[in-house]
Amino acid sequence: APRAPITNLDWTPFPAQAPFLKLRTFEALYGGAAGGGKTDLACGKALTRHRKAMMLRRVGTELPGIIDRLEELIGSRDGFNGQNNIWRTTRFDGIPLQIELGAVPNAGDERKYQGRPHDLLVFDETTNFLVAQVRFLLGWLRSTVPGQRCQALMTFNPPTSAEGRWVIDFFAPWLDKKFPRPAKPGELRYAASLPASPQFPNGRDLWVDDGRPFVLDPAGDPLYDFDPAKYAPDDVIRPLSRTFIPSRISDNPYLLGTGYMATLQSLPEPLRSQMLKGDFAEIGRAHV
Repeated sequence: APRAPITNLDWTPFPAQAPFLKLRTFEALYGGAAGGGKTDLACGKALTRHRKAMMLRRVGTELPGIIDRLEELIGSRDGFNGQNNIWRTTRFDGIPLQIELGAVPNAGDERKYQGRPHDLLVFDETTNFLVAQVRFLLGWLRSTVPGQRCQALMTFNPPTSAEGRWVIDFFAPWLDKKFPRPAKPGELRYAASLPASPQFPNGRDLWVDDGRPFVLDPAGDPLYDFDPAKYAPDDVIRPLSRTFIPSRISDNPYLLGTGYMATLQSLPEPLRSQMLKGDFAEIGRAHV
């Protein structure tokens, strides 16, 4: 039976979060420092803009924080099944909504979600995930509903371990200081995922000027002037858009008066600068 619509949703984005509700980019990164309202944005976006959402943490024991925040926003746990971690309800506008919560603690765990499409895919604390897990799950970010926007929302703090440094290359125009054409916060850039090669066995990203499709010439460079009839559809590469909007505790009006700023200031360096200011200076670059 249809669930009663959410009528008392208690969520209003603050200024740093608001741009994400209008973004049409396929992959979006938000955060970069502690306390910027990352999980809150993911919950609010799922509840107001999507029909079928998946919210992931690397470790399942971290999911209760998301569940508790969803309960606060909705006002109850009506529609939540704790055995399979799926929340079924109806949006305030009458559209059915399903939010699934999951975890992928081990390499290969991502395969249990194979073939299950979602129009919102949230990687909460993205730097805790393996790049192979993220790329695999992005393959099922889709919807057959006309007009439904599909988006991957990645939230993160600066990586504190080597396995999370792939995020710097994945969003290089914003995070890699050596990138030749730096991007501004919220600016759309386009990346094309190229097939595996001996040098890049997991494939790699190629940053291009726009979303025009192309094929690879014999030298491996983009060829835009091509005859589509001469190529198989899966040989035509279509770049996807990405962007990054930074946030920190100073952007979050709900945490500013709680004393959390002092907690972050008490951390040892370089963790202090990473969590307080989103400083990437101590983080090396890793190839994706």
